[in-house]
Amino acid sequence: MIHKTLDTILRLSNFVLMPKKPNPIARFWQELRRRKVLSVLAMYAGAAFIIIELTNNVADPLGFPDWVPTLVILLLIIGFPVTVVLAWLFDITPQGVIKTEAVEVTSDSQETSDAQRRKLRPSDIVIAVLLVAVGILVYPKIFNQDTFEGERDPDGKISVAVLPFGNLSGDSLLNVWQGGFQNLLITNLSNSEELSVRNYQAVNEVLHNKKDINMASLSSSFTSELGQKLETKTLILGNILSAGNKIRVNAQLVDAESEEIYKTYQINGDSEDDFFILADSLSGMVKNYMEIKKISDQNNSLGVSGNSLTNSSEAFKHYIRGWDAFRYMELEEAISWFSKAIEVDSNFVNAHVFLSYANLMFGRDMQAKQSCRVAYEKREDLPLKEKLTLDQLNAYFFETPHDEIKYLKQLIGLDDMNPLYWHQLGFAYYKLFEYKDAILSWEQVLKINEKWGTNYSNPYMYFLMGDAYHQVGEHQKEEAVLDLGHKVFPYAIYIQQHQAICAFTKGDTEKAKEILAEYKTIRQNILHCTEAMVSTGLGVIYSSAGMFEEAEDFYRQSIQLEPDNLEWVRDFAWFLIDKEINVKEGLQLTESILEQFPEYWPSLDAKGWALYKLGKPEEALSLLKESWELRPAYVHNGYLHIQEIEEAIAKQNS
Repeated sequence: MIHKTLDTILRLSNFVLMPKKPNPIARFWQELRRRKVLSVLAMYAGAAFIIIELTNNVADPLGFPDWVPTLVILLLIIGFPVTVVLAWLFDITPQGVIKTEAVEVTSDSQETSDAQRRKLRPSDIVIAVLLVAVGILVYPKIFNQDTFEGERDPDGKISVAVLPFGNLSGDSLLNVWQGGFQNLLITNLSNSEELSVRNYQAVNEVLHNKKDINMASLSSSFTSELGQKLETKTLILGNILSAGNKIRVNAQLVDAESEEIYKTYQINGDSEDDFFILADSLSGMVKNYMEIKKISDQNNSLGVSGNSLTNSSEAFKHYIRGWDAFRYMELEEAISWFSKAIEVDSNFVNAHVFLSYANLMFGRDMQAKQSCRVAYEKREDLPLKEKLTLDQLNAYFFETPHDEIKYLKQLIGLDDMNPLYWHQLGFAYYKLFEYKDAILSWEQVLKINEKWGTNYSNPYMYFLMGDAYHQVGEHQKEEAVLDLGHKVFPYAIYIQQHQAICAFTKGDTEKAKEILAEYKTIRQNILHCTEAMVSTGLGVIYSSAGMFEEAEDFYRQSIQLEPDNLEWVRDFAWFLIDKEINVKEGLQLTESILEQFPEYWPSLDAKGWALYKLGKPEEALSLLKESWELRPAYVHNGYLHIQEIEEAIAKQNS
């Protein structure tokens, strides 16, 4: 019995004194800590997060391709298991990188490990720094109260596109308000310094090929495509309903990518005239919801309450119809609609502005200038964008292209997705013979329309851009842009004229002849031009191509066919004088025009230039200055001629 008791005691004592065998999971955990794998992974995770954030933040400013952030993430994922293996196998010591030896894990070794862990190591400092950096980057994401942070552009503004409002009233007379209410809302919202609102033309150009689209039920794929083309993440869309004389407008603020609806609105009016009040009210609610601070206490919008628009629904409907005709270069129809809008409301400034543009592009310089004068008298009551638009138009007639450039750059700063501003900027540079800057501006027009999936709806840009390429000797690009213009506007004769000039310049006579054959057919059979008109056009082509003998033959032919047409006489006279073919004959032809129209500025300019070439600089200068005062707008050629003659006189008198 005693022996059994002693045996039991000995076994118990041995059990107490023997070291405990560690649990496998605990042993593995201790080994991870001993090999510093956990510290390495903590540093890797922190560094990876910082790298991803930095890549996302610098990718756009540095112009990296879209796939770069994705590639960085994939590389970091691949690097994770590699880092684990290397941390397990190796350790960094004062003696360098050495392989980590396996050891038997005991309670003593655990105590030693615990003692060592209490010491501050360099890795602890690195981890602490990484934690601080991660905290700084994560804090704004967690605590940021800006609900539109993801919708903001790099400049901090919220980009917005307003779509046409679908007419669900069943009354076709309200169809004009689909674009009309859209235009009103765009105007109101554009006056906010916190919003970047896509212009009326931009949205409707993108929708041009989607005429059958149901604006009341857009698919998420289409809204996403629309958002990408317009470079905006927020869309405003809605519909118009009516019951008797009552009008209701429903609107939604929508995420372009997810089609998530941020907010819905419903506003009511008593008649069509209330559309102005409804647009003003809706724009105020949208601004407030988007947390925009700079809103007037009364929530008024200068775009409506000022003179840039009108309070007459009839005048505004005429204006919208005119604008739609204008953007498709239907100039006579545009002039008619803008004029009707002004008849209803003579204080409708925007109608005066676009009537001026339409007349100008239609060749009615004096009418265009008068419309500009009327509009400019009301300038002080306009919001900023309308002021700058009017300033640019006024500079066209009464100042210089340098002033136009100044105003246009400010307009582009407000809305760099407006191709009209870029086109006008290109034209301003073109008028100063600064062809490279003109080309850069027009290239922006093409880029914007390419993004929209459309073509620019103004034929003037194509042949002006083609001529700018011609002037700098880039004939391949000249040919390409003219071919594009001809595809978009197959009956635009000025584009064809420049195509023929380009072909002659490149020495491709056969292609030039093909172009001229098509040119004659279009002018005679489609545009119903007279033979004299065709001959003058051919004279311009051959003259610009440096083929003066052929040009002279066609100019003379046009005068023989229509001797009383002073326009052909003027063109031929200028050709004879400027190219120094026969300056005296050109002078005689010019004087025949001035006998009938003594203040006709192009002929005064031509006569002055002829007298200078004939050695009479004082008389020439007087006529050129007289012509300068009568011209409807700045003409750089005339300015250069005056400068040249003044320098010649000064040199002669010195």
